[in-house]
Amino acid sequence: MLVALGLLASAAVLFHVGTTDAFNALAYGGRVVGVIFVAAALVEVAAVLAVYDYWGKRAVRYSGAAVLLGVGTVTLTNLMFLITQIQGGSYTPFLWLWIGLMVWAAWAVWTLTRQNVWRRVPYPKSVAMSVVVSGVVGIAGLTYSQMYVPYSTPVKVPFRISFGVPATSADGKSLHVPVNFEFRNSGSVRVYAVGTLWTIRGYPTKFDPKGNGMNEWKREMWDWGATLRHVRYSPSRMLATGNIVSPGARLDPGVDFSSDAVVDVPLRSGFGRIEMTATVSYVRADRGKLGNNYVDSYEASWDTEKKDERHLRDAPNWAANPGDEFYRYHSKIYHSSEMLNLTHATDYATAWWVLPKWQEGDYFAKGDTDPYLKVSISRDPDGEEALNDSEQEPYGMTTITLSTQRTLDQLQKAARK
Repeated sequence: MLVALGLLASAAVLFHVGTTDAFNALAYGGRVVGVIFVAAALVEVAAVLAVYDYWGKRAVRYSGAAVLLGVGTVTLTNLMFLITQIQGGSYTPFLWLWIGLMVWAAWAVWTLTRQNVWRRVPYPKSVAMSVVVSGVVGIAGLTYSQMYVPYSTPVKVPFRISFGVPATSADGKSLHVPVNFEFRNSGSVRVYAVGTLWTIRGYPTKFDPKGNGMNEWKREMWDWGATLRHVRYSPSRMLATGNIVSPGARLDPGVDFSSDAVVDVPLRSGFGRIEMTATVSYVRADRGKLGNNYVDSYEASWDTEKKDERHLRDAPNWAANPGDEFYRYHSKIYHSSEMLNLTHATDYATAWWVLPKWQEGDYFAKGDTDPYLKVSISRDPDGEEALNDSEQEPYGMTTITLSTQRTLDQLQKAARK
């Protein structure tokens, strides 16, 4: 019978979503909703048994009421799925299932009404009111657990960088400069590190009494938001670069991923200024989870199997210029609950570490490079087209870039103290 088939289809979906979320949802509220869905699935299974009695011998007095309750449960739960799908603003094939079950529910209510099932329901107005109240409570609980809590709880991940006290090398030709990266979770929300990068550059300092011209003013203001007329700091040379934490690392509340490094700065190189830049990018773990394969998804733009390391592929134009070398990590993002996985499109997180090649007009020296990190969330596995900021916002994608600098004279004076 069509009534039983609809109940079974809805119960199967609810049982799958409920059992998955009850044990694996990323937020506590999602697990509570999972338990509710399992209970709803059991109600619908009981309604399937009642269907055969109601359209059979009617040995059970309230079998009609049980069927009606099951149909009401299908209506309310699938309304939740449909609302969540519309709120997500993305298409999945399950949309047709929610619509189909809603149409089925309307037909089932019409069929039961023709059977005068209400006459056999004790206190029909009370039953109807209880169903409505349960639906309102269920939708409110869903909204609270799936939307409000993950969006209202703040993330507290202090990120700071600093230079330590340098020391002169034994041969007096360089400075050993300690650097510190503070990256810890002092809040209650865990995060996943999509990518991190730190780079230290040396800049020559040349005084130009005439000052630069308007073309350079415009370029520097456009690129950096500042210009210094009589001092030229380019071209830069990279002194060191690296990751702060491994890509995909999970930063639980109370965990500290702070680290230190020591960089050697040559003294007779013409450098006048040393700059450190660091970037961290992360997503909230209560809104999404990086796939377990993220840390193993390393892919480079060059042939890593051969010594010539020839260039094989380019990054998307939004991430790098043609010919720039890069390596990347990427993986599917799992939503905070199975319910969201079924009602929201599949997205992918990608982090690009780009090693640009020199070209005319670059601020770094010829034959050198100036690494940078690009992160994105996209709908395609290769990350070719990044979603806009509003589409990435539900995952709480956050990128922080800090920069600090010291003159070489400052570092030498600190080393002599």
